[in-house]
Amino acid sequence: MSVNPSWKQLTVERLSREIGVLAEIIVDDVLFDLGFEDGELAPRQLMSFLARLQRELPETVDRDAIVKELVAGLLSTPNA
Repeated sequence: MSVNPSWKQLTVERLSREIGVLAEIIVDDVLFDLGFEDGELAPRQLMSFLARLQRELPETVDRDAIVKELVAGLLSTPNA
């Protein structure tokens, strides 16, 4: 399993559709709080990031649906 190299950009773009310009600020805050860089992440780090991100999103959006969509779009399993 691998993480899409454009994970941060894709995450910000997806969140921007729901919460506008706050998306990048929230993403950067979560990365900072977790001590992660905005470069490559391992799948486990991405899942930790998304779990924390889900808690930080406003209650006015469907947090579960957003995170499920991000997981599906950001993680890929190599073909066997």
